[in-house]
Amino acid sequence: MIVNVIINNNKKSANLDKPIDLSLCSKTKNSFKAWYVEEIKVNVIKNDDFIGSVEDGGSVNFKELLINPHGNMTHTESVGHISKENVFVNNLLPSFHFTAQLLTIKPEKATSDGGSGVKKGDYFVDLKHIENKINPNVNALIIKTQQDYSSLHETTYNNTNWPYLTENAAGYIRDSRILHLLIDQPSVDKEFDEGKLLAHKAFWNYPNIIDSKRTITELIGIPDGVPDGLYLLNLSLSNIENDASPSRPVIYKLY
Repeated sequence: MIVNVIINNNKKSANLDKPIDLSLCSKTKNSFKAWYVEEIKVNVIKNDDFIGSVEDGGSVNFKELLINPHGNMTHTESVGHISKENVFVNNLLPSFHFTAQLLTIKPEKATSDGGSGVKKGDYFVDLKHIENKINPNVNALIIKTQQDYSSLHETTYNNTNWPYLTENAAGYIRDSRILHLLIDQPSVDKEFDEGKLLAHKAFWNYPNIIDSKRTITELIGIPDGVPDGLYLLNLSLSNIENDASPSRPVIYKLY
């Protein structure tokens, strides 16, 4: 199925039969995880004479899952992740399709301590890495910082000091009118930042005049060989009242 998209009076097309899934599969064993959470737990529901397991003699499989969206899966979050107020991400999107740009950036290794909390040895993405590289006609930006896609499905990020966005980079992305920011790391911020969350706050302009319609999607994976450029993004969220929701971003090449 071919759909047409108008971008700044230019017609682009996308083949909906050729999706590129950016979500990572969350598993109960040997799955990727971050923020020191445990693996996803699956519990069989048992009640009186009912057992929710066909293997154990029940008529159906009926199980509950214990998950943490921030640590166990690809997820999309609202400003409610860092605000006192409840801002539920499932209420934010007026639509689920957006023009998007995929941008590959090689994080820089800091050789000395710098501004915005950058410490020697950190890997970071700064303003200079993205300035004048964002297409002005898109409303979603997908940042790729990792190359070995197959390893992402089993990576444990705890105590790895992953690459992150500086405050200036996140602020520039906001000023570039990007509404939806996606990244292949557990967070846009560094792992150990004393709770400052500089990139989150810069992107959402928190606590100033907050644009609550903006979202951040983390722990995505971009398959090897997918080129930078323009895409149609379908950002699907679970309809759960929470600051973050399991999500499945899917992109389609625009040509």
